[in-house]
Amino acid sequence: MSPDAPWRARALAVALLLLAPPSCIRHFHPVVTRPPTLGEELLSLDAARRDGLLTEEEFAARRAQTIEAWKAIGTATVEVPEEDDAP
Repeated sequence: MSPDAPWRARALAVALLLLAPPSCIRHFHPVVTRPPTLGEELLSLDAARRDGLLTEEEFAARRAQTIEAWKAIGTATVEVPEEDDAP
């Protein structure tokens, strides 16, 4: 190995960073996921019914379960911790 090999490796790394497209290096777009809304869930169930994956009875039961689950979420109590008055 030649004495200037580490220098060449660093120079190559810097050159690759400078020549790489900016989108590869500078842009990071995190993926944000969220749970489906009630409307999205109901539309999904309706699509499954229309495609023949659910019978009318299964659709009605799943629809009622979904709506009840959302009602339970809406009436759930949320505990908020009290803040200390001390600094």
